[in-house]
Amino acid sequence: MSIIVLCFIGIFSAIYFFVLRDFHKEDDGFGYIPIVMFGLFSLFFIGIIAYMISIFVTDLNAGIKDCFEGIIEDKRLDIKQSTSRAGGSGIRGSRGRKTSTKRYYYITIDGIEHKIDYTMYMNVKVGDTVYFEIAPKSHVILFYEVLESAPSISSAIIERSEKRSYPDSKVRQAPLTQKDKNTIRTFYDTKMRSRLLVVGLLGVIIFGLIYNGLIIIVIFMFPIPLIACTQLYKAILLYFNFKKSVDHGRKLLTNTQVTDKLFTTISNNKGKHQKNTITTSYKVMLVPESIYQNIKIGDEIIVHEASHLSIIIGITLDDVYYEF
Repeated sequence: MSIIVLCFIGIFSAIYFFVLRDFHKEDDGFGYIPIVMFGLFSLFFIGIIAYMISIFVTDLNAGIKDCFEGIIEDKRLDIKQSTSRAGGSGIRGSRGRKTSTKRYYYITIDGIEHKIDYTMYMNVKVGDTVYFEIAPKSHVILFYEVLESAPSISSAIIERSEKRSYPDSKVRQAPLTQKDKNTIRTFYDTKMRSRLLVVGLLGVIIFGLIYNGLIIIVIFMFPIPLIACTQLYKAILLYFNFKKSVDHGRKLLTNTQVTDKLFTTISNNKGKHQKNTITTSYKVMLVPESIYQNIKIGDEIIVHEASHLSIIIGITLDDVYYEF
């Protein structure tokens, strides 16, 4: 806080002494206007800094902390993105934009959401019984402790899963249903359109330059042809993997156990969207909200996947199949 105050004083002092000090000597009668505006602007920033300082002073003077204990029911990561102009005017100024991202971390205990810091957020998981202390006004985490960890799987499975080698005994196969084939087809169509769109747009740029004898520019823009070739290769690979998955006619069923949950909200100028993520001993995966709400830490689930594509078709929980 002291560093912020000193920087503020230095910046505004420099503006006044090097830019505005002699403005009041102007004879046109408007010399005081920039100084008055500068003063109002300074008071605004002084008010913000004073408020920030008062938050910590209030906690120190009160001498009281809030103490909480309970089982973590959910975790949430709130990502706020804002885009603003970086300065300039006219056409050039409209292109210059600055994007800032802020992350806020929350846990839910007894139906009440608590804002916490990154360190605590990364060291606790859903299902843990925790005790923590917070400064009421500034929300500084003073102390936290995991009293009891959530039910966990055996360390052997965790170690092997981290090496991307899941136990073969946990994986079996089953026939694809017509709904499974429709889901795979939808996934394939979406991915293929995306890849072909990139290839098409970049291809027009590349061949347009070559047609006009500007091959030297293509050479200097080597990342663009490289990206186009990579996307074309992935599109071809996607097609053959899709054919293999459908022709094979079977899906992979993987038994695994839920170890953590995460609810993420992302806000930006275009609106807000949400992601529901579960962590298992097999992999981390995005799931629909209906499945996320029904899953608890320690639950054993069966993940249904296409045989040659990286797509999850559905999940079986308590003998109930949830289609993606």
